[in-house]
Amino acid sequence: MSYDILTGFSTDKGENNPLTLGELMTDLANAGDLPVVFLDTQYTIGSLGSWRGSYDIPALTYDLGAKTGKQLFEQLSEELKETHYGYKGGEYKYSTKDTFYVSEYGCAQEFMVVKTEQEDGCLVLYTKIIPY
Repeated sequence: MSYDILTGFSTDKGENNPLTLGELMTDLANAGDLPVVFLDTQYTIGSLGSWRGSYDIPALTYDLGAKTGKQLFEQLSEELKETHYGYKGGEYKYSTKDTFYVSEYGCAQEFMVVKTEQEDGCLVLYTKIIPY
């Protein structure tokens, strides 16, 4: 089942495996100028950082606003070059091979992107709760 990041709305689409950052970036690049949103929200990807549940795991925050696939691909490409810092310390580097959580900064929400689809002129990100 997929879950909307805000409301827990679920749809049975059979997705089980979380995307890696690299898989997401490929989908973002292919989306080009399409806006990117999480399912049934007006939220898009915020920034890459450390997940509060385990600092060595990357997380993407979410923000209101409109960003295109191209913009987000370029943003994540740059953020992957950076050293990231754990919520309470430590330095971490992430790669395109890493799976990631979607969570507000400082939280340990357990949403992961399991699928992307081009729908209604947008790239829609489907999330699912996948416990750590």
